[in-house]
Amino acid sequence: MVPPARFERTTRGLGNRCSIHLSYGGAHTNTRGPDGVRLRATNVPRESLSCDPMEGLPDTTAVLVLAGGEGRRMGGAKAWLAWRGRPLLLEVLERLEPLAPGAVWVVAAPEQDLPAGAYRRADDEDPGAGPLAGLAAGLAAIAAGGLAGRVAVSACDYPFADPRTFRALAAADPVAPLVLPRWDGHLHPLQALWHTRLAESCRAALARGERRVRPVVEAAGATVVDAESLPGGIDPERALLNLNNRESLARARHLADAAG
Repeated sequence: MVPPARFERTTRGLGNRCSIHLSYGGAHTNTRGPDGVRLRATNVPRESLSCDPMEGLPDTTAVLVLAGGEGRRMGGAKAWLAWRGRPLLLEVLERLEPLAPGAVWVVAAPEQDLPAGAYRRADDEDPGAGPLAGLAAGLAAIAAGGLAGRVAVSACDYPFADPRTFRALAAADPVAPLVLPRWDGHLHPLQALWHTRLAESCRAALARGERRVRPVVEAAGATVVDAESLPGGIDPERALLNLNNRESLARARHLADAAG
C-alpha cells in the first residue's frame, strides 16, 4: 500500500520540463507524471485528518461554489440539474458547508436564477468568461467580506464533492496559496484550496484575454496532490467526478445508485 503523501511544489510551471520528486519515509525517488509536474512528497499522518463530515476545516475562511455553468451539453443550467430530488447546487452546498459553517458563497452570472439556499451570492464580473471569471469574482467578494485566507473552492457539477478531500489538501500543504488534486492525469482546480489573494491573479489573466485556469495555477506555484495517495478513505473516482456531458451524468447516477 502506498503511504499517504504530502506534495510540495519544487518548480513553477506544469510543462514537460519538470519531473516528479517523491519522498516516502525519507527515501527519495524520481519519476515523471502525465503532466510533468515536479513534486516532493512526504508522509502525512492519517491521524492528522478527520473523517467526521461535520467537522470544520481550520484556517479555511469560506466555501466558494461556482454555479455559472450553462450546461449546454446537459440540457440546462448545472445548478438546477436534478440530483436526488433537488437541484445539484444544493447537494454540493450541503456537502461542503461543514468546512466553513455560515461562510458559504456562490458565484454566478448576473441575473442568473439560482435555487434558494443558505449562502451569500457574488456576481460574475465577466459573464461568459468561464470559471476563471467566477474565481476572480468569488475570491474577491470573500476577501471584501472580511474573510481573506484560503477558501475551499468547488464547481457545482461535482455531485460527490467530499469535505475530506479538502482536509487532505490542507494537511498536504498548510501554507500554499493553491493546493489541488490530480486524478487520472487531470488537474482539478475546482476541487481545491485557493487563497483569496489569487483573485488579483485571476483578474490579471482575464485582462490579458486568458480564459483558462491553468496559467493561474502555473503562476501560483501550486501544490499538486496525487489523488491516489489521499488518505482517509477518500474515493477519487467519486469525489473528483464532474459532470461535463450526459455520459458523465449517467456515470454519476450509476455510482449513486450502487451506493444506495
